[in-house]
Amino acid sequence: MNTPHTPESQKIYIVHGHDASPNDHWFPWLGRKLQEAGHYSRRIVMANAAQPDFDHWQKFLALQMPDLDENTIVIAHGLGCLTTLHYLNQYFEQHSTRIKAGVFVSGFKSSLPTQPELTAFIQRAKMDSGVLQTYMPICISLISSNDPIVPPPVAIQLGNFINAQIYEVKEAGHFTAKDGFSEIPQLWHVLKPILTA
Repeated sequence: MNTPHTPESQKIYIVHGHDASPNDHWFPWLGRKLQEAGHYSRRIVMANAAQPDFDHWQKFLALQMPDLDENTIVIAHGLGCLTTLHYLNQYFEQHSTRIKAGVFVSGFKSSLPTQPELTAFIQRAKMDSGVLQTYMPICISLISSNDPIVPPPVAIQLGNFINAQIYEVKEAGHFTAKDGFSEIPQLWHVLKPILTA
């Protein structure tokens, strides 16, 4: 159940990544936490996540989070970060609309040696750091010290590109349920001040 959106609450969209679903990892936990705090929360469905199609994923974002404003917070994981940043970049250029914040977990913008099958997808993303920083003034990046998919230097590269506050979580793997992350308390800790600001 989604909490009805009121002017005082935030709209939070949660975007999963490659080979995942809205019901995996820490996404259901975060959705519940946000709704318990009185905010509108929606977990975006990105179909064919095992073999993602760039154009299809852009359409899924456009259909499921078409109206962004200064009460909007977008949270994404893995390949969902790159996908979301491309979408936001185009949205900002067309609408000149700011959002409140973006939070990116294990995000990246470069090709991944461990996942060469995603290279063509990754190369489709077009992002302008100036546009993203202007219209997404609060940006947070969570990185893991031992991420087997997104090495820390790659995650830091994205964080620097979007001028994010970078938080490292020790030994967090790729922040998946398999790594023990059906919840990310550190994410809630950095999110809470933004929700109440």
